[in-house]
Amino acid sequence: MSRSSFAATAVAALFMAFLAQPASADGGRRSKYQVPENAQVTRAQGTIVDVAVGNPAFSTLVTALQATNLVTTLQGKGPFTVFAPTNEAFEKIPPALLNFLLANPDQLSSVLLYHVTPGIRDVRFQFVPRDIATVQGQDVYADREDDDLLINNAKVVGRVIRTDNGVIYVIDSVLLPQYR
Repeated sequence: MSRSSFAATAVAALFMAFLAQPASADGGRRSKYQVPENAQVTRAQGTIVDVAVGNPAFSTLVTALQATNLVTTLQGKGPFTVFAPTNEAFEKIPPALLNFLLANPDQLSSVLLYHVTPGIRDVRFQFVPRDIATVQGQDVYADREDDDLLINNAKVVGRVIRTDNGVIYVIDSVLLPQYR
């Protein structure tokens, strides 16, 4: 048997072994062969702000955007990538820090801009850790831990949302820039 026909036979055998893997209870293949939910994309009509306003899970984020006059920016042409913390993510912030941010729109604006990157960043299949520049000026760190996509230490949860002017990654924690 020649080397090329041996390689073709080996590839075919591996493919057949994959197909023979037992299915999970939900009818899919074993989880290591499934595309993680945070790698799947949902298309939504409207801008990033329209999608956030229409989703009750982002009501705290929308209030913060309105308090800092960033709504107009994120309704612009873009494109933008936004790492959007849920209401539960905002609840994780210590009350004293949250009160400080709400009382200081410039600081709150800095925190919110730390969640925005110019352009569309597809980090769904991020297998090599890397820094991503934010509009705020500091970088966030994208990495993977098993099937979890992490931005700094915040986990991307649910599906990625593609909007008319960018993309939203829903995260479970608020990203805080480093103050020096």
